[in-house]
Amino acid sequence: MDDRLVVIRVLETAVSQDPAQVAQAEESMKILATKPNFHAMLFDIFADRTVPTQIRWMATITLKNGIDKYWKRSALHPIKLPEKELIRPRLLTMLDEDTPLVALQYCLVVAKIARWEFPRVWPSFAEDLLAQIQAIATDPSLSAARRGIMENNVLYIMHLFVKSLSSRTLVLERQSLRQITPLVFAVLAPIYAERIAQFHEVMLRNQDHISDIATFFAESLPLLKTIRYCIKTLRRLWVFGIEKAESIPAGAQEFYEASIGHQAAFYDLFQKLTLESSSIPDDYQVVLRKIVLLYGKMYIDFQKYHAVRFITMPCAKQMLQWYWLQIAAEAPRMVATPEDSDGACEPIMEPLLIQGLELYKNVVKNFFYTADDNNQLDDEVKRCRQVIDGEILTPDAIAKMAELLMFYYIPLKPKDLERWQDDPEGWMTDEESDFWNFDVRRCAEHLFTDLVSQERDRLAPELAKLVMQTDEGATNDSRSPIEQHFRREGRYAALGLCANDLYDHVDFCKWLGQHRVEESPMGVAKWRMAWLVGKWVVVKFPADQRPHAYTLLLELAQSDELLVVRIEALSSLMRCIDDWDFDPEQFAPFLKPAFECITNVLAKVDMPETRMRVVNFLSSIVQRMQREIVPYAESIICLIPPLWQSAAGENMYQTTILVLITKVIEALGAQSTSLQSFVAPLVRHSTDLTDPAHVYLIEDGIELWLILIRNATALDSSLMELLQLLPGLLQYSTETLRKVLKVVEGYVLIDAPGVFHNNGLAIVEALHALVSDTNLTVRATAAGYNTLNMIVQCVPFEAGGKAIIDSNVLWTAFTFIVEKKEAELALVHHAGFLSRIAVHYPQLFREFVLAQEATLAGTFAKNWVDLFDDVGNVAQRRLFALGFAVAIATTNDGILEALPLMVPVWNEIMSDTGSSLVYFSDVDDDLPDDYGEVVVAENKRRQLLLNADPAHKFDIKHVLADSMNECERLNGADRFHAIVARVDAADFEDF
Repeated sequence: MDDRLVVIRVLETAVSQDPAQVAQAEESMKILATKPNFHAMLFDIFADRTVPTQIRWMATITLKNGIDKYWKRSALHPIKLPEKELIRPRLLTMLDEDTPLVALQYCLVVAKIARWEFPRVWPSFAEDLLAQIQAIATDPSLSAARRGIMENNVLYIMHLFVKSLSSRTLVLERQSLRQITPLVFAVLAPIYAERIAQFHEVMLRNQDHISDIATFFAESLPLLKTIRYCIKTLRRLWVFGIEKAESIPAGAQEFYEASIGHQAAFYDLFQKLTLESSSIPDDYQVVLRKIVLLYGKMYIDFQKYHAVRFITMPCAKQMLQWYWLQIAAEAPRMVATPEDSDGACEPIMEPLLIQGLELYKNVVKNFFYTADDNNQLDDEVKRCRQVIDGEILTPDAIAKMAELLMFYYIPLKPKDLERWQDDPEGWMTDEESDFWNFDVRRCAEHLFTDLVSQERDRLAPELAKLVMQTDEGATNDSRSPIEQHFRREGRYAALGLCANDLYDHVDFCKWLGQHRVEESPMGVAKWRMAWLVGKWVVVKFPADQRPHAYTLLLELAQSDELLVVRIEALSSLMRCIDDWDFDPEQFAPFLKPAFECITNVLAKVDMPETRMRVVNFLSSIVQRMQREIVPYAESIICLIPPLWQSAAGENMYQTTILVLITKVIEALGAQSTSLQSFVAPLVRHSTDLTDPAHVYLIEDGIELWLILIRNATALDSSLMELLQLLPGLLQYSTETLRKVLKVVEGYVLIDAPGVFHNNGLAIVEALHALVSDTNLTVRATAAGYNTLNMIVQCVPFEAGGKAIIDSNVLWTAFTFIVEKKEAELALVHHAGFLSRIAVHYPQLFREFVLAQEATLAGTFAKNWVDLFDDVGNVAQRRLFALGFAVAIATTNDGILEALPLMVPVWNEIMSDTGSSLVYFSDVDDDLPDDYGEVVVAENKRRQLLLNADPAHKFDIKHVLADSMNECERLNGADRFHAIVARVDAADFEDF
């Protein structure tokens, strides 16, 4: 069968409605994609208009995906150059494609190839495309319909091409964009102007009855589509293709300045059609709306990337004033209700208002329009300030802006109250998100806050007078109740948003006492009051007034209130508890009702985000209240099973639950031992490397495990079963290594023989792999040896000696010292471990050394003694000296030859009369300072281990004397005296 027919058959299968056939076609496509000329054949099928449309559409989609995957030379099975040469010359020959879905995919194919080819392989692509645009625009033989199709296709390709170039950051590609900018403006700007003129002519012919004539829509829609594509391309070139004001190409500034008037005209048309006609076609309304918003996107991007040029353009004032006119005109709609007589309670084009508010926000507060650190203004900033202060933000304009925003834009809207009923948790989640520039109210809040902050001296006193009005004084006017409600809501919102700026002008506690929590539509006043307390408690709230705030917030969190009010009350209460000035003793009487409110809200909410927030609040209370929560610990623990069950698959939610349990165990201290069997399954789920959830939960799971072990007084079977996870965790990641080692140490401190009974060898082998890894840092190696040292101290030789021998860790440390390839700072830890073995397992150490060749043992002994000078810790120096003393009780000549080097060390240690306890403490410095009673169990264990350390407990003279006697017994008196004779007599004076 012909290859082309094979590909067509596969494409036919791919558009089948049978999922099995589609899957089979996908597998066939993967095989065919690596065959030569497959993609060129796809283009042939697409270009053949006799082929059914569905197959042509699938061919273009497959071609597009193949270009993404195989066009680059570095790809696996890349498209060869001869095949590219078959495709590239024909790319711009199908611009008259009139099937919308096929045309869309075709344009994407051309743009993706241009992305890889321009400017290195196909440097003339931009000129070729512009030539096509000019030819289509000027060819008199083309019908209007055909010209419209071709123009839309070629302009869409140009838009995709420019969009791709604009997103690149390489110097060559940036230069290419700037080089083609004058060329594109020279071609597209006249087309844009011509289509605007043609659209204006159509408007004039039908100006008396635009909304009723279908022919008007039919004539003007193709023009609008062309205008839209021109704007999409030219706006990016205006922002990214012009580096300096001196390099603005001909036609570019005219396009930008004219766009302000064009936007106003298109918006007026949109407004007229929306208000006066119900028969406007949907596609017409969509295109018109997009055109209006495209102009705004251009202004916002221009302001973002060229702030100085934006404000100094002659048309800046006109454009900003037009936007403010729309904001002011739409203000009554922002507080309108569905019951209003005109029925219009939504703005005509809310995104337009958001654009205007964002533009003004970036004018009010912008780094480029402010003085430098030395309060100096350069020439550009001076020019900007002159325009802003003298023409845009005049004192009168600022006052009117603040008033309009406060009473119309920042109050909660009717649509907010609708969401309170339909999706209260979603509304609260949106309120906490950072996507404020997608909502007109939140955007207005940011503008209002910045305006008051920048104009504090002018606005703060007047704003303070407004917000300090009592509700009775504010309602003695002729306004309707709903108007009075929105004005009161605006004052309350302003009081919270500008808390930092009203600090010196408003006594919030006094205000709170004068304003009662009253009934209002959908509980708005209650929600706002809870929100206000949360805003002011971190700004200005005296300690003696905190109980009043706790009482108010807990009243608003009761079960009979709206869910949004209860959640906001708990959020504000959390801010009170997280505040620096929080007093646990003062909050203790409110602890029980707080737990009741939290429990009731948890039973009511469904969204994981809301549950996480409430659980985090509960964790904050447990952390700040410490031992005060012990009476309520059982109630908190009872919440965990249903919470964990509801968090199935929600890994971030599960981490918050783990943190909560960790805080509870910290607060319970030794009383948490009874929770071991309850917590152990959660630890296993979080830290089991075979469980996919460990990727998200492992850090919090290890933290929970560590806190549980630190506070344990005994180990039950569930915790002992977790030991099998430790070897894998020790090799998992250096990020969790430190805490995993602490877990191992915690186990050993509690029950060393029991731990080593079944798991000792695996743990020591994992630690051996850790300390022998030369790619790790010195700190990681030291941490591994610290744990090994603790094991040697705690585990009797009968229980741990075999694991030490079988793991080969002795030989590794010995080899490191003999070879001396590492820095002394690292070798000290290997030597310290061997010294610890010598002191605690002397028989094992002597047998190990005796088994080595004399030359090897001599090198080891010399290097071991040399490392003594690199030890700074007093206890460690004593440990080294004790190790040397144990080592000499041998017959190995290599060790005995190092005796003259060891004697000065012993002299130095014996001459030191100070106690090493002054310099050394093994109590964990990782423990929190504010949990003295909580961590006392592990602290005591570490202190007992410290006190029993031979480095502090043994008298080195006695140890040395015993070793000398043993050495004499093993070697005989004559040989012993010959060995001792090598030592300088002066060095024996202190013995």
